[in-house]
Parts: sequence; structure tokens; C-alpha cells
Amino acid sequence: MGISIGLDIAVKALRAHQLAVDVASHNLANATSPGFSRQRVLLRPLGIDGSDHFTRDALLGRTGFGVDASDVNRVRDIFLDYQQRQALGQRTQSETQAQALEKAELVFNDPSDDGLAAMLAQFWNAWHDVVNDPEGSAARTTLVHTTTTLASRIQRAHSNLTKQRDDLNYQVDAMGLRINAIADELAQLNFQVKQVELSGEMANDLRDRRDLLLDQLAEIGNIDVTEESDHTVTVKLGNHDLVSGAQSYAVEVVGDGGTPEMKNLQFVSDGVAVDVSSGELRGLLDARDTDMPALIAKLDTLAAKLIESVNTLHKTGYGLDDLAGPPGPERDFFSGTGAADIALHADLLSDPNKIAAAGGAGKPGDGSVALQIAELQMQATLGTQTFEEYYSSMVAVLGADVSRVQGLAASNQLLTNHLEAMRQSVQGVNIDEEVANLHAAQYAYQAAARVITTIDEMLDTLINRMAV
Repeated sequence: MGISIGLDIAVKALRAHQLAVDVASHNLANATSPGFSRQRVLLRPLGIDGSDHFTRDALLGRTGFGVDASDVNRVRDIFLDYQQRQALGQRTQSETQAQALEKAELVFNDPSDDGLAAMLAQFWNAWHDVVNDPEGSAARTTLVHTTTTLASRIQRAHSNLTKQRDDLNYQVDAMGLRINAIADELAQLNFQVKQVELSGEMANDLRDRRDLLLDQLAEIGNIDVTEESDHTVTVKLGNHDLVSGAQSYAVEVVGDGGTPEMKNLQFVSDGVAVDVSSGELRGLLDARDTDMPALIAKLDTLAAKLIESVNTLHKTGYGLDDLAGPPGPERDFFSGTGAADIALHADLLSDPNKIAAAGGAGKPGDGSVALQIAELQMQATLGTQTFEEYYSSMVAVLGADVSRVQGLAASNQLLTNHLEAMRQSVQGVNIDEEVANLHAAQYAYQAAARVITTIDEMLDTLINRMAV
């Protein structure tokens, strides 16, 4: 009976170490697969069952049953996963906001020779040229071209900022599709993991895929993950269930009814808004609903005040075509109401002589009104700030915001890199270690085979040589 027990133990050892070879091969094959967690065969001795009579021997005592390798576990640290998912959400939020603000900063292109600040300075200088030569066609023509360029630049800045906000709006729209796709696959994986593990097997690779999707979802918004007793996970996006068991709760895009219509996400099941505190979605919403509207409003305020201030004075003046006497034509210098439509008045564009530089009719050499308009450059027209100061403050605040979110993005990137390195030190595949494990399993397999050979020789001696 002892020889048969030894043979059974050796066969179990062969199977166990063959499994160890297979697992090492699987680890090596997936050394660079995203989200893969290395796996380990749980080798443990099979102890003696006191009720078993086959291993009893009155003279020699009892032996064990060999090795058990029925479990293949993946190596994973749940706490590191939790920390990394929080850090991922913070990183993508700051990165998304930084990208939006960086694009907005390029719109103004300041400080530079062709930035809006330089064009404002050229605009005031052109008025000073008219003051110095009220009758000169060259000064008036330069003012027309300078004003046209300034107005076009302001309009383009407003258009670019509006387009960037629209782009952010489209990204929010597309975000709903990404969330639904991830939620659906998580629900399917929940079902598969449950089916596999309730049958007694380990769904390691399915769990890896599920964890990879949870990492991707954490980049979109803050999530809360709870593993249930049936091996499924319940996932909350914000404070609302997104996945529960094999059920996913879809989100849909709804508009706010405005012009242009801003898109938002809500859950289809109950109409609750998707409210996240971090992640790419939070960054998009902050940039779209806070940062970009604030910039557009400031630019609009600058343009509207410029139109109002210059037009108010220009209406009191007279052009070279008003030599016949009062009253003056009360012409506007600018047309439009804000940054979206600011432009040089069409009458002045076609005839620069209509620029009202003089303080009265029949005074072609008078530039008193032009001087008043030129002096607006130094007046605190916007509260306590001049036009240049207001614009410089606007650009400075934007630059500070860009610097702030870039700093947050950089620090969060360092944190995620550190946490990912810690995760990989736990779950990542070390090729040298796997090769060493492969060799160890190979030698153990050879040793078990040698045991079988030895037992075979013992049986041969017992059966065929006892009578010799």
C-alpha cells in the first residue's frame, strides 16, 4: 500500500508543477499587457486526514498526501487600487482644465507684437496721429486700418473662445457614450466572474479586465467600488449607482434649452444629473461652464465699453465733410454692441473724412474731439482701470489660472506615477522572477518524475525479482 501512496503523491506533484509552469508561461506572455496582474500557484501540503486508513502503517507511521495546487491566485493590492483611482480622477480633471485654458491663452497671444494689447496701443497711437494732423488723409486712413484690425482681432478672439466652449460641449456629449460603453462591459464582466467563481474556479483574467475598466472609469469621474459576496462589484459614479450586478444604468445627454444649448448628463432610470467631483468630466464642465464664460464675459465687457466710450465722444465731433456748419451728424465710430460684432462704422470705412476729429463745423484743423478720444487711453473707464489695465489684468488672471492647473496636473501626474510604480511592484510581471520560477517548477517536475521512476524500479524488484 505504501508504494501506491508514493506513486499517487508523485503524480500529484507532476500535475502541480506542470500547473506552475503553465502559470509562469501565462505571466510571461502577458508581461506587457495593460492591467494584467501576475498570478501565483498556491502550493500547499495535503495533510493527514485522521479518518483515513490508507495512510496508516503500524510500523512506519503516517505520510501526507503530497501537494495541492488547485488555486491560482492573482497578486493585487486593493488599497493601492483605491488610492490610484482617486489620483487618476484628480489628474485627468486638472489636465483637461489645463488643456482648455492653454488653448484660450493662445487666443490672445500676449505678450507679443501682434497680440491684442499691442493692437490696442496702436489704436490709441492712431488717434494721436489724427490729433497731430486732423486734415491729413494718411493719419485718417491709418486710423481706419488700425481700427478695422483691432475690431477684427476682438471678433476673432470672441469667436475662438466661443468655438472652444462649443468643443468642450461636444466632448461632454461624447462622454456619455464612453460611460455607457464601460458600464455595459462591467455588467457583462460581473455576470461572467460570478458564473466562473461560483463554480469553484478563479476568474483572474476577467477580474483584471474589470479592474482596468474601473481605472478608465475613475479617469472620467469619481467612483466608489464595492465587491459583493457573489464576487460582482457595485459601482457608483458620483453618488448614483452605475453598475449593480449584471445591471448597468445608462446615462443620457440632455440640453439646458439655452442658446447655444449646453449639454449635460443624467441617468435614464430616474433623471438624476450625473454629478462628479473629479475626473475628466469635472474638468470639462469646469472649463465649459466657469472658465470660458468668464473669459468671454470679460472680453465682451472690454469691447462694449470701448464702443460706448469712443462713440459717446465721437458723436460730439465733426468730420471734414461737416464744413457747412452745425449741427454735427452724430455719427458712431463703432458699430455693434460687444466683442461678437464690434466693427468700424461702415460710413467711416468708406470715407475716412467722416471721422469726427473736430469740435465744431468748419474747423478742419481742429483735433479736439480726437484728443478727447485719445485721452481715453489713460482714463479709468472700466471701474478703477484703464482699457490696457483691464485687459492686462484679464490676461494675467488667465495666465495665473493656466499656471495653477498646470501645476496641479504636474503634481497629480507625479502622484499617479508613484502609485502606479507601487502597484506594478505588487502586481506587475518581473520577467527574471518568472524565469526563475519556471526553472524551479521544471526541476521540481523532474524530481517528481524521478520519484515515479524510482517507484517503478521498486515495483519491478518486488514483482519480477523476489523469486530470483
